[in-house]
Amino acid sequence: QVASAQLASTTMVVVMSKKSSIDKLDNKHIANIFLTRTSHFPNGDKAIPIQFANSQLSTNFYQEISGKNKAQLDSYWTTLIFTGRGKPPMAYEDINTLINHLHSNSGSISYLTLSQVTDDLKVVYRFP
Repeated sequence: QVASAQLASTTMVVVMSKKSSIDKLDNKHIANIFLTRTSHFPNGDKAIPIQFANSQLSTNFYQEISGKNKAQLDSYWTTLIFTGRGKPPMAYEDINTLINHLHSNSGSISYLTLSQVTDDLKVVYRFP
């Protein structure tokens, strides 16, 4: 039981509001949304990526979807911002505010650990 609790606290998942029409995304779509290569889900709905500010989870997430470490990712965002082609997803300092935003905005998408997922959210992708 302890092992499953530890796994839930480290297993990364991508989540959306239960109200969202999206049920499942693949790693490529998630990478394209969070790296601002696209602003829409595969079904054409607007995608609004949001994240928890400056967390180890964030570093792990971007390493997983892009293969970039923190320094490489910072460089990537700097280039996008400088060229006017994008900016990082909005970051929330408070996890509860982030979860509330996800719950009330069906186009918003974020990543959490499995243990942070509430009943108002649904998992659309689970990292291996």
